[in-house]
Amino acid sequence: MSEKVEFLINGKIEIEMEDGYYKSNVQDITEEYVAISIPVNNGQYLPLRKEERITGVYYYDKEIYRFETVVLGRKVDKILIIMIKKPSAFRKVQRRNFVRVPFMTNVVCARINLAKDMKSIGDNQIEFFEAYSLDVSGGGMRLAVSREWEEKINCKDILMVTIPLQQESITVKTKIVRVENDKKNPKIIYGTVFLDLDRPTRETIIKLVFHIMRNQMKNGVKGD
Repeated sequence: MSEKVEFLINGKIEIEMEDGYYKSNVQDITEEYVAISIPVNNGQYLPLRKEERITGVYYYDKEIYRFETVVLGRKVDKILIIMIKKPSAFRKVQRRNFVRVPFMTNVVCARINLAKDMKSIGDNQIEFFEAYSLDVSGGGMRLAVSREWEEKINCKDILMVTIPLQQESITVKTKIVRVENDKKNPKIIYGTVFLDLDRPTRETIIKLVFHIMRNQMKNGVKGD
């Protein structure tokens, strides 16, 4: 069932892409389209093209909604804006999917960019390395990695990450979308988003996030 949602000027919108979420806001509204500012993620602009299909996230009335639509074009009205077709349907998103909570534990990673078919290669052809997770959400996690991997791992690389939990361990496919390279830090921090999560794994991660949030509330701490 679609939710009733009203677009508002300056309303917060994010465009969901494989490499992360690009932030934007509503600049103009008509019966046919919603005009938004050019979406940006960590200083990188998203060059949306006419007729490109997109998935968006809209923040309205203290709730979060996901929608799908198509780009109608661009125009200049003091600033360059992008026109997207008014969505016909919205789906409410559970907020805990987007909440980032501290999650500090050792994990095992494998870089798999060169493995076109994981079933056709042996373990000895994959380089495994240890990392340390810093936080997690329903959409991704941050990893602290030794500097000895600085020349081997890059933004947009794909990693398989095995996460130990209390009663089991899960392995997730992630894509690096951000690199925090503070030379004073002995570790390099990689921001990642989850890819191709099956339903049971996603539910396990959401339960983990919810469990951490519940403990934080008991201790008077809030997630980001």
